[in-house]
Amino acid sequence: MDRDFSVFPKDDNGEVLWVARQRGLQIGDEHKVRFALIFPEANDALKFGVFLLRQGYWVQVNELDDKPGYAAEALVVMVLDVTHEEITGAESWLADNSASLGGKNDGWEIQGKVKAVTSVDFNELPET
Repeated sequence: MDRDFSVFPKDDNGEVLWVARQRGLQIGDEHKVRFALIFPEANDALKFGVFLLRQGYWVQVNELDDKPGYAAEALVVMVLDVTHEEITGAESWLADNSASLGGKNDGWEIQGKVKAVTSVDFNELPET
């Protein structure tokens, strides 16, 4: 398999996506992607977590003991078409919006392919 550098550029994200592709990931498919952002102050991670919740994202905030200079992390799950452009764009958006709180990107991972959505309509509640 030859690497197409227009799809898998020579940068950190391109390298990760290339390895994922070699392991069978279909580039361009919709997946859950979890991004980690670290903050010097736990309160700032919480503030950013609330911002993300208001944007409709799933968020988890944890205290950190293993990263000197950083007190907490915010983990955010986004559903993205897994491409270099989408991953890099999401990282940039997160960095821009967390910068005023001292936030810094600390990596990302592909969690899983998004399954087809099942639609269910409830017209009436059953009587009890």
